[in-house]
Amino acid sequence: MRASIYALIVVLLGLPAAVWAQTPIELDFRIGPAIPLGDFSDFAGTGAHLGGTVLARVSPTVSVGLEMAGNVGHEKGPLETSIFQLTPVARVEAPVGGQGGFAYLLVGAGYYHTEYELFFLSDSFDDFGINVGAGVLIPLGSGVSAGFDLRYHHLFETGADPEYLVPGLLLTYTPGGP
Repeated sequence: MRASIYALIVVLLGLPAAVWAQTPIELDFRIGPAIPLGDFSDFAGTGAHLGGTVLARVSPTVSVGLEMAGNVGHEKGPLETSIFQLTPVARVEAPVGGQGGFAYLLVGAGYYHTEYELFFLSDSFDDFGINVGAGVLIPLGSGVSAGFDLRYHHLFETGADPEYLVPGLLLTYTPGGP
């Protein structure tokens, strides 16, 4: 699993500069609570989610990219859980209003690293996971947009299958954007 993620990063970074120069790039920053669902809520409390995404527009309504995010503070009693993700994502957009805002659907799948700590003991797992979500972005000017989204994450972890919901606030920047 790690090898395929590393290979994707190498391919994305290895694309010729001319390709990146002609492709509109967007940088997204997201923050919000990570709310455990199902059995995961039995041993993990609500944590903090912080993430970022680099997206390249491949058509007027589709962007693809790479997302990196982490959850910390999933504490319940003496047990603390943290999660790191590195996932390729695809986003499909539809215009909202007449001012350049849009609603979107997003899907991603990739690498998740989960770590559990109980007093001085710890264990960790590397797993495949998915995330799906929907949101809205409204332009503020000078290439900056703000919005919110709601994302569901599911990890295919042996025995536990953690899942959580992240309602997030977003701030995006598109260099050279309106």
